[in-house]
Amino acid sequence: MKKLVILGGGFGGLTVFHHMAKLRHEQQMEITLIDERETFLVKPSLPEVSLGEKTVGDITFPLRKVVESYGTFIRNRVERIDPVKQTVFLEDGVAISYDFLVIALGAKKNFGEIPGFVDYGYSMCTDVLAPRLSQAIEAFEKGNVVIGSMPMKQGTRIPEVPFLKAACEGPIGEVAFMIESELRKSGKRDDSRVICFSPAHIFFEDVGDKVHEAFGNLAEKHQVEVVTDKILSKVEKDHVEFEDGSVIESALTIIIPAYYGPDAIVNSGLGDEAGFAPTNEQFQHLDYSNIYAIGDGAARTVPKLGHLAVEQGDIVASHLKKILTGQGEVLPYDPEIFCIMNMGNHKATLIRSNTLYGGQRDVAYYGAVSSLMKKSFDDYMLRFKGKMPPDMLERLLNVYLGRLE
Repeated sequence: MKKLVILGGGFGGLTVFHHMAKLRHEQQMEITLIDERETFLVKPSLPEVSLGEKTVGDITFPLRKVVESYGTFIRNRVERIDPVKQTVFLEDGVAISYDFLVIALGAKKNFGEIPGFVDYGYSMCTDVLAPRLSQAIEAFEKGNVVIGSMPMKQGTRIPEVPFLKAACEGPIGEVAFMIESELRKSGKRDDSRVICFSPAHIFFEDVGDKVHEAFGNLAEKHQVEVVTDKILSKVEKDHVEFEDGSVIESALTIIIPAYYGPDAIVNSGLGDEAGFAPTNEQFQHLDYSNIYAIGDGAARTVPKLGHLAVEQGDIVASHLKKILTGQGEVLPYDPEIFCIMNMGNHKATLIRSNTLYGGQRDVAYYGAVSSLMKKSFDDYMLRFKGKMPPDMLERLLNVYLGRLE
């Protein structure tokens, strides 16, 4: 009996799990999913938690019940992987053997390397920090709200992967516009400024000119300021400092930290210089063909985006099915930026672009329909326990989005 072990129960890991659960009986396969959490977290909804629109309980569901309907769930932290012995070692010393391994652990977010963050900084990036940010926004009276990200770390083992200065700036724009809307509703907008900073030369460097133009128009309309080529060096109580010597006053500082490969990949010698696992376009590790890496912990995932993790999970499942059954086709990797930014007041901006990868698609659609799409997607994920919408709905969505291009 073949043993499939999936490390991580986020977007990518759960996508592989749901696909492979359909094959477990006919292929006599044991499926084990290991995660240090008991719950699945819909991370794209963390900005809503940060603004007090949702609670953490609203955007989670229990993993154990979902997984144990089809396989084994282990709540534990992965310490390291021995790729030669095909064994995963957990924090409590337990060893789990595998025939196929899918690493979907996400990235390590290093808040500790930001001087002053612990004392004066906030973030929307985790289910612990987002409620804390919500309290800070509620208590905010006046001054500058400064939002930005640390530079992204990347290795060099896959030279064809685009290089970006920022891991993902969608949440920065999202929270900026949501805060701007909230300040207007509370009558505090005239006494405040909302300022986004980027380590890159262009904010949203992973999209094309059309999306840049659309975002720029919205930023101008809502008086959201943007400064670029800014690498944060320190967070203080009333200001932030940058490596170029410049200073911006700040009453509320919100940061996305640098992303690194997870400790389990680093401890196992499976990562590149930044700790991310290098793979081919089927997401097999370059050194071990029975190990796959998807999502934020994979070197090929640029930017770090949930939509890409899901697509990669589909590809890995199709590759495993081909190996195990000899049937079906391995899906091609056709990456694109696809995200929906909540902007407050029941409006959102849908972004779809593949210019980063040499394509021509580059569209942004602002309005209530985009907001409805985001809500529908989040509700579907929760109701159907991490499953993606059916192919038919995806095709209908593609037809609709095609009319916007």
